[in-house]
Amino acid sequence: MKIIQKLSLAFLLLISIAVKSYAQNQIEIVIVGSAHDNSKSTQNFQAIIDKLKNFKPDMVFGEYLPQGDYAKLEENNWAKKSFRKGHDYLEKLNPASPRNIDAQIKNDQKALAKFAYYHKNRMNLAVNYAKKWDRGNADYQIFVLENYMKQNFGKEEQLEYAKMFGNTDSLKKKGFCRPGSEYSKIYFPLIYQLKHDRIYNMDCQTYDKP
Repeated sequence: MKIIQKLSLAFLLLISIAVKSYAQNQIEIVIVGSAHDNSKSTQNFQAIIDKLKNFKPDMVFGEYLPQGDYAKLEENNWAKKSFRKGHDYLEKLNPASPRNIDAQIKNDQKALAKFAYYHKNRMNLAVNYAKKWDRGNADYQIFVLENYMKQNFGKEEQLEYAKMFGNTDSLKKKGFCRPGSEYSKIYFPLIYQLKHDRIYNMDCQTYDKP
């Protein structure tokens, strides 16, 4: 009987510790509903961004397909067709690829973590994300370059940017710059103000057709 009581007490203690641990490690999620086209909106988007910043998120997810999922889609899938024009556009402008693209992405991420104004690293990062079919982060890095960095470019950087990306109108036509989108209005500024280095992709097109 004493053994059972001791075991019961130990079990209760374990449950107590587990519950306390669970309470401390719960994941809190905020889901934000937003329109795709906000070009005519008079909404104060910074007020929304400030509210989301107060939540202090560790990660921000967007309605972007994970890069590995594109290969599984049929060529006529709308999501694949939508990004292929941007992907192929940057591939044409930047035909050379690093030997190890994943290692290059990590190196550029590390460099920008130390100093956000290494413009060439950010340009490389945007192009390599597009080459890897990571649309979310290609879009984000181009957004940062267009909205926060471009005005600080020197002459050589301006020439390099034009060589690697063309002009803003071309980026708009290829779907990289969408000024009225929820990403340009809310999520990309939020990520930038939080000093996060990326957006996390979370979408699924597996059952889109049926």
